[in-house]
Order: sequence, then structure tokens, then C-alpha cells
Amino acid sequence: MRSTQVARRKSPARQRKERMVQRIVENLREYPTVMFADFGRSPADYLQRLRKELAPDTKLMVVKKRLVPIAFSNADFRKGLNILLDHIPQRLMIIFSKEKPWRLYQKLRGMTTYVDILPGEVAKEDIVIPAGPTDLAPGPILTDLRALGIPTKIIGGKISISENFVIVKKGERVQSQIAEILRALGIKPVEVHLEITGAVDAEGIFWSPEVLAKTQEEILEELREAASAGVALAVEQGIVTDKTAELIMRRAVQRALALATEVGWVTPETANVIIQKAVMRARALERALGLSS
Repeated sequence: MRSTQVARRKSPARQRKERMVQRIVENLREYPTVMFADFGRSPADYLQRLRKELAPDTKLMVVKKRLVPIAFSNADFRKGLNILLDHIPQRLMIIFSKEKPWRLYQKLRGMTTYVDILPGEVAKEDIVIPAGPTDLAPGPILTDLRALGIPTKIIGGKISISENFVIVKKGERVQSQIAEILRALGIKPVEVHLEITGAVDAEGIFWSPEVLAKTQEEILEELREAASAGVALAVEQGIVTDKTAELIMRRAVQRALALATEVGWVTPETANVIIQKAVMRARALERALGLSS
């Protein structure tokens, strides 16, 4: 009875928070991959598209950051979650998925959208107003366009851009007037996507953004380098495996021949080399004694 009364006294806000924590815990139990992302300036329609295209194997949740440690503390059945707490972004989205972290990241990196550039923002690339018709009627904006040197003409009662025009160069800061003109023209030059800050897989292994960003070719090359380094180390240590046995034998033979040659041990394999060295030493001695003609 008393617990029921306590539950009734909970505010609606607290009840919502508890339900959110419970949802996070349930998703941690259902989905093996847990990924943190900063959704930044991602518009609502873009996030909705992500949810639709990634379903049903992937679920996106925008949550308040302070609820995450609470939820994770109730998920002792999962390993590695504490590492993720060190990588909570400013605008947190949790991505729960049945896909492997690397494959999910590769899928997300190809899912982008474009938004308006803000006044004061620095252009990452040249911003071009393309040639062609617009939906704008002549008016004050026509004056603004021509004041900026943008070639225009009127066709069918609408403003048309005569030729491609670079209105902002890469690295320049966008002025307020230019930002307004780009918005009026419907030009969205800023590419946005989810910024992944880290992920944990079913085994509790943490995947950093740097590892997730590697291409398949880079991973294969690193595996080849690691395998080559492993074989080299095994040969150096004399560890015999099916990959090192022949190399170790060949190296041992080479070392034995070098030692036999150095001490003058004559065998069918070393005789020619020993004779050649003896001849070279004899000639060197002749020159040193002044006996050579």
C-alpha cells in the first residue's frame, strides 16, 4: 500500500525519466552493439529517414546524457559500458544494433544530408551558385544578387542565374547577407551526418572512431603486416610452426655455412668460398709486402 502511494506521488517528469532508463536497459539486453553519436545539426526529417532505413535491426534513441550512467548501472549483464561513458558527446544519440560495429559505422558514414550554412560559419569547400532558373521573383533580392556580382537575368518573370558563380571560397567565413541569399535560393552547402564517438560490441570490446573509420583495404593491409611481423618474430625466437619451419631451417643453414666459412671448416658447401677468401687474403698480403708486380 505504501509503495503504491509513493508511486502515485512521482511527478510525470520523473516517471518519464524512469521509463526512458528502462527502455535503455531493455535495448542493452536486446541489441549486442551499442554506439554513441553526436547528432549535431541533423534535421528531424534526416533522423526519421535513418530510423526508417536502419530498421528493424537498428534503433536510434535521443536521450538526456544524465540518464545514461543510471541506465548503465542497471545493466550489469553487459561488459565494457563504462568505457562508453568517457565518450558521451554533446548532443547524444544512442544507437542500438544487431549489426557489428564496423559494418554499422560503414553504413552510417554513407547516410548524409545537407543543411543551410549559418552566418559566421566557415566554408569547408567552395560554395557555388549554379547557373539556371530559380523560383525567385524580381525584387530586393535581385538587387542583392547583382550587388554581389552574381550574373542574373529575368526569364519568364523569374530570376535566372546566367553562369556558375563561386559566392564563398573554401576557408572563408560566411556573411549574414550571403547566408540569407543561399537560403532563399534553396542551396544547402553543409553536409551533416552522425558523428560517432565510440561503440561497444557484445564482447565488451570498445571500438574507437579511428578504428571504425578504417576501410576494408586498410584492415586487410594491417592484417597482412601483423601476420608478416608475427612470422618474423616467430622465426627470430625459433618457434616452429607450419609457417616458420622452412624459414627457420633455411636461416639455420645460412648461419651454419657462415660460421663454417669464418672458422675455415672445409665442406663441399664451404670449400669454394674458403678458397676464394684465402686467395683474396693472399693477394692483399702480397700488396702489403710490395711483392705484387
